[in-house]
Amino acid sequence: MMLAYRLVRLIETHSDGLAAGLLKRVQQSELAQDYAKVPAQDLERRVYEIYRHLGDWLLGKSEFDIKERYREIGARRAEQQVPLSQLIWVIVLTKENLWDYLKHEAGMERPAEVFG
Repeated sequence: MMLAYRLVRLIETHSDGLAAGLLKRVQQSELAQDYAKVPAQDLERRVYEIYRHLGDWLLGKSEFDIKERYREIGARRAEQQVPLSQLIWVIVLTKENLWDYLKHEAGMERPAEVFG
């Protein structure tokens, strides 16, 4: 449990770099081309908020809160004419971005190591 806490704190502390890294991934992804319609600052700020407050999201948010957050994101992207497939791809990129960071910074190779 202590390792998981330290990893969450590591993520929260480096949330600005993680958000910037994700923005770069999205901008370079051929599978997220319509994200060019999303202001870069908007995307980076939204991702930063999630990374920065990860502990709150993991411990303090209900299933309803999480559903509402994703509905809000989905509605915003639909208004910006971003296809659902690209929204889902960026969610996958968000996870990959975080996992790559943890592998690099904490030497983690498999999810089981986090919970070991």
